[in-house]
Amino acid sequence: MKGNLIPEKLINMFEKDKVVGWAIKDTQSNFVYVNEALKIWQTISPDYNYEGRNIRDVPVPVAEFADLFAEQERYVESTGKAVRAITTHIQGKEKIMQPAYNIQEPLFDENNVCIGTVISVRHVKIITPTALLSGKINQHATFQAPSDFFTEKEWEVVYLLQCNLSLKEIGNVLGITLDAVNGRLRSCYRKTHINSAASLIEFCESQNFDNYIPLFFLKKGHIIISG
Repeated sequence: MKGNLIPEKLINMFEKDKVVGWAIKDTQSNFVYVNEALKIWQTISPDYNYEGRNIRDVPVPVAEFADLFAEQERYVESTGKAVRAITTHIQGKEKIMQPAYNIQEPLFDENNVCIGTVISVRHVKIITPTALLSGKINQHATFQAPSDFFTEKEWEVVYLLQCNLSLKEIGNVLGITLDAVNGRLRSCYRKTHINSAASLIEFCESQNFDNYIPLFFLKKGHIIISG
């Protein structure tokens, strides 16, 4: 099946790509080819055989979006247009909740008939508010805590402080009382021997803690950017 559907030069390109996950599906949304990078994205063994399977039958977290993926693949096949989307789920070599940028494009045979869909998946590069304000445009967000110095609840407050929110606004975003916000802040102050929000922000910048986006702000979903 693979040899009949995919040009050899395309296979070679995909096999050499260690960064972008590539896959090809037929017009029934069954996998024809998957490279190792995509298997890593989908948190499954590099030895797992995808060929002939539908994503709904593969034991990976994003399988719950199988119907959405299939709907988009039919659109791609019928229109010849690519679909771009952001998928946020447990994925990547870190096996954590994080966004991924994916593109579904039509695959045509020599007679210009659409015979399937080419899928690519890669990291989303996000510049955090502090990086943008400080001119560190090459510093991208991470979705795994850089340290266990703070608890996850404390990281949430630290992140919103860096976004220049007031304590009341932080409470509103997190859905907690002002007293609870202050309680988390006091804990941060004890750990850092610091007694002001401004100093806490400076401390985080000096420790390269300012590019972490806590799990609270990552909502599982699949959002189409364009079609």
